[in-house]
Amino acid sequence: MSKSLGNVIDPLDVIHGVSLQGLHDQLLNSNLDPSEVEKAKEGQKADFPMGIPECGTDALRFGLCAYTSQGRDINLDVNRILGYRHFCNKLWNATKFALRGLGKGFVPSPTSKPGGHESLVDRWIRSRLAEAVRLSNEGFQAYDFPAVTTAQYSFWLYELCDVYLECLKPVLNGVDQVAAECARQTLYTCLDVGLRLLSPFMPFVTEELYQRLPRRAPQAPASLCVTPYPEPAECSWKDPEAEAALELALSITRVVRSLRADYNLTRIRPDCFLEVADEATGTLASAVSGYAPQGCAVALASDRCSIHLQLQGLVDPARELGKLQAKRSEAQRQAQRLRERRSASGYSVKVPLEVQEADEAKLQQTEAELRKMDEAITLFQKML
Repeated sequence: MSKSLGNVIDPLDVIHGVSLQGLHDQLLNSNLDPSEVEKAKEGQKADFPMGIPECGTDALRFGLCAYTSQGRDINLDVNRILGYRHFCNKLWNATKFALRGLGKGFVPSPTSKPGGHESLVDRWIRSRLAEAVRLSNEGFQAYDFPAVTTAQYSFWLYELCDVYLECLKPVLNGVDQVAAECARQTLYTCLDVGLRLLSPFMPFVTEELYQRLPRRAPQAPASLCVTPYPEPAECSWKDPEAEAALELALSITRVVRSLRADYNLTRIRPDCFLEVADEATGTLASAVSGYAPQGCAVALASDRCSIHLQLQGLVDPARELGKLQAKRSEAQRQAQRLRERRSASGYSVKVPLEVQEADEAKLQQTEAELRKMDEAITLFQKML
């Protein structure tokens, strides 16, 4: 960073936010030479055309800890810090939803031990929480803060919010009270342990949310900042079997969504058939499995499970074939341009390494798209 370029960031500006004009005013009140002020203003316009948005203390602290892998000099991206502010919002909304799911009369069990009637998804989220606790403790002991922030961010955002809370909605509204109570106890454990995990990085938002949680015991600490940090011995819930089973279910979900998007079937629910290669997977897939008829798009969810999505009667094969052939021609031209660019004289010497890597990734992506198009074209030709 350079003051003369105007890209030095005051942490208070990231916390409270500042407009572009406010950044300019700071230059006028600084010790910069007048000849450098205009140059610095241009730098600020380029880097912060809309100013710096308000991100808050917790988001900045979390971001700086996530950045420590870069060493002493940090190439700070304000948009990344803004993403962590959105993460704080996600924490807030997820906890509010969870508290509504727990209900006003909810009483947490005296310990966090499983009750014995947990569903597959309950066992899975406990296993993922145990892994987050393990990674956090190991990261703190090794002063590897990026590893800790990554583990906690992934647990809260991609596992608790994206998967578990979505799976809970029908359970909490269902008629099976035993399953609902197990889910509530598991959800409470996730909130309790998850907030304690995150508190060193985000003490303000986690404290505010923690105060809304009921306590397991009357003698529990009044504040999160004096609550013991979660340890692996407290969270010995690793369950590889549950993780493998749910990962397959998530993989099936991703593939089905991808197939529906590929064939523009997002507004309807076509029949889906699963072909499995072992009894364990077959048990998981039995609810939607059957003999796949002709006219299905096929994709792999794993090396033991293939998905067949019924297209017959839902799409116009001739029309889709024409659209695909046009897209394939354009993709072929793009791939050829990339090949010619990469084979040009002096490419490996003159072109920056990051550009070469981007070109290679783009070529691989285009070739993968071509393979998918070829499969779809073959399918539609059979349907004509």
